[in-house]
Amino acid sequence: MTTPHLSLLLTALTAVCGCATGGFPVVDPGSGGRPGSAEWWAQKAEQPPGVRQVCHKGKMWPVRPRPTGERQQFTHTYHSAHYWPLPYTCQDREYMRSIVGLQTDLGWQQETTLYGRHFEEDHKMSIPGRLHVTDILEVAPTSRRTVYVQATQNADIDNARIASVEQVVAELTGGTELVPVVLRKGRDYSRPASEVKIINDLYNGSVPSPRLGAGAGAGAGSTSATAAVAGP
Repeated sequence: MTTPHLSLLLTALTAVCGCATGGFPVVDPGSGGRPGSAEWWAQKAEQPPGVRQVCHKGKMWPVRPRPTGERQQFTHTYHSAHYWPLPYTCQDREYMRSIVGLQTDLGWQQETTLYGRHFEEDHKMSIPGRLHVTDILEVAPTSRRTVYVQATQNADIDNARIASVEQVVAELTGGTELVPVVLRKGRDYSRPASEVKIINDLYNGSVPSPRLGAGAGAGAGSTSATAAVAGP
């Protein structure tokens, strides 16, 4: 092999195996290892891909925020371009799954929580409260079968309500199923059925006259149709 061909081969090997700007540096302080060693490559692999932001004549190029450190190695640049958009799509999907999972957990907690309206004045469970516990035991999945009790500012009230819930759970399951009863801080964003009925009755009572009954619309329509067929 002639000397020019050998020089070209060495140059190609240096470009492939070395840095983006040339071969291995003789001295690389703070690299954590000898240039070209496994420790050196491991540290260089942590550098982010893409164009680096530089300051030229008082202006930042490019304008959008970019890394400002040294550039990636040639092999790492090829690796980033070859597998793009991985691993970023996997990270984005995992981030969205964590958000959806958190919303799902909070939604189930909201659905399986007993609030103050589920208890009587003596802190015993009311009929709506017992029905709500029954729904939790029958409808909720096994992994979500936890009864939460809204916390108050009084420890005696909290303990009395938890004891009442545990007693109801034991009665409904016959003592054969262990259902956790946990105290939880939260707000009640719903309304009791009695309050909804009162609001509905007030709305119906405030409808102005004349009021059309259930059969009034049909009777008026039939009368109009008969008059139209009969003519003047």
